[in-house]
Parts: sequence; C-alpha cells; structure tokens
Amino acid sequence: SSGINAEYGEEFYLEMEYKTPFPYFHTFAGEKCMVGLNFCHDGEAQLFLDAVNGIVIRNRKRKEKKDAQNRPPPMASMPPPAPNNSITQPDGDAGKKDKK
Repeated sequence: SSGINAEYGEEFYLEMEYKTPFPYFHTFAGEKCMVGLNFCHDGEAQLFLDAVNGIVIRNRKRKEKKDAQNRPPPMASMPPPAPNNSITQPDGDAGKKDKK
C-alpha cells in the first residue's frame, strides 16, 4: 500500500485571520484562494492552532520591536514660554503717547 503525501506551504502575515469554525477544521485566506484544513483528530488540530498562534505572536513582537527601533526619538521637552512682562495699558487717554 502506498501512502499519499502532500505538502503545502503558506506564509503567515500579521493581518491574517486564522479561523476555527470547528475544532477539527481551520480556515484562512491563502495567497490565491481560501484554504481549509480538515484534521482527523481534535488534538492534532489544537497542536497546529497553538503553533500558528505562536508564529503570529512572534511575528507581531518582531514587528513591534522593529517599529520601535525605526521610530524617531521623542523631542526634548521645550521649556515653558517666558512670562509676558509687558504691562497692559488700560483703555483711555492714559495709554496714549503725546504727539509733539
């Protein structure tokens, strides 16, 4: 008896929605089409799901670290503006200059 082996490769990306409509059936959008994985045993399906979640979490942490390294440093805090020392003149003749 000859067994049939198939291999499928797919790249996981951060925004990927990996869904488990049933414990034994997982789905996600592949590069060219929707992909469905039907597992024979719930235990295998859970191990695979745990591995997928681990990859997604690891990739997200890498991206956050990379984003933090590429972020410009915070600007030095500016001192508060100096108080305005000008004296406000009241309305009326007191604030007008004499013309000579």
